Amino acid sequence: MALDVDGIILKNFNYGEHHKIIKVLTRNMGVIGVFVQNANKVNTKKSALVQPLTSARFNLKPSTNANSELYYLYSGEVENHYLNIKLDYETVAYFYFMIELILKGVSSDEYSAYIYRLLKNFLDAADAGYNPYLLSLIFQFKMMPVLGIEPVLDCCANCRSTEQIVTIGIRQGGLVCAKCYDNTQPILIDAPLIPIVRALYRVDIDHLPEVELEDELLQPIEQFLDAYYETYAGLHLRTKKFLKDLT
Repeated sequence: MALDVDGIILKNFNYGEHHKIIKVLTRNMGVIGVFVQNANKVNTKKSALVQPLTSARFNLKPSTNANSELYYLYSGEVENHYLNIKLDYETVAYFYFMIELILKGVSSDEYSAYIYRLLKNFLDAADAGYNPYLLSLIFQFKMMPVLGIEPVLDCCANCRSTEQIVTIGIRQGGLVCAKCYDNTQPILIDAPLIPIVRALYRVDIDHLPEVELEDELLQPIEQFLDAYYETYAGLHLRTKKFLKDLT
């Protein structure tokens, strides 16, 4: 039985000379593999349905092989090519980072609808001109609950006090008050930045704020996220190194 599926193409790779397999983030089925026959042939209409960072509606047939998790493409219709994103090398790099985080960090389809909505909204925002650097930071904050690494941002992670908060500690996993602060630990996020971090963590992904934040202000937040992810997520992302070389 054929299935109609909304999805965002994350990556593709060749299968033989003429065919491709694509990884698709779906609204309800998590990330699936789709076999696209003759996608590499000249002038085929299917070529648009294998391009990463494209949203589309797919008509799929499940594999008859019990040992295969692949689906086969009957037909499809592109919803958005996101040409403004694809024409900007730096923006593409930020989204490839988000894609790698999804592919390496998410092992089940429990959060499928949320992650689909998250990436779709961020693609729409970037296509309309939203700062991709800021989007990549918000994306990492919004993925923390999915990965089970949420920081404590309502009170001191150690003593639960809400008074005299001085930083967000990596080792402590959240806010740190003056009494609990270990002055041998470096401060990546000082007190004036904490409201911004909390705002980015709690932002409504369906209504992204129209704000302009200087990259210099965002860089300490990026350093915090890098250290936090390295400590708690254990993910080694090649695209992160590429982004650092890019900037």
